[in-house]
Amino acid sequence: MFGPAGTLYVYRSYGIHWCMNIVCGPEEVADAVLVRALEPAHGIERMWERRGREPLTSGPGNVGQALGAGPQMNGAPAVLVPPERPRRVVRTTRIGLTKAAERPWRFLDPDSAWVSRPISSAARAGRRSAHT
Repeated sequence: MFGPAGTLYVYRSYGIHWCMNIVCGPEEVADAVLVRALEPAHGIERMWERRGREPLTSGPGNVGQALGAGPQMNGAPAVLVPPERPRRVVRTTRIGLTKAAERPWRFLDPDSAWVSRPISSAARAGRRSAHT
């Protein structure tokens, strides 16, 4: 996570799943965004070959498996494709952890069926939204 912004930090989670973060801060600061889900636009057939079941790219371990993530990708540039249509971006509290769970560091498109977990009613009440 100390690499240049825009690179991948790939790590093994609980000895089972390969997860991916995209580094987003200065090189000397551990600052990255966990890729919890993605809406596939290309290579879907290959993702199905790797993953073989639902959910395809919902959940950080599933994303890693669908993309064939592993140590060979650590430090590689993240290839991000702009969306074909404008997206709503909603900011909510974090999920799947206990430490600092109240921080509003989760960003998602609430209109996408590919999010890792739908927005809870409590988070929905306090969310902030922007158009991208």
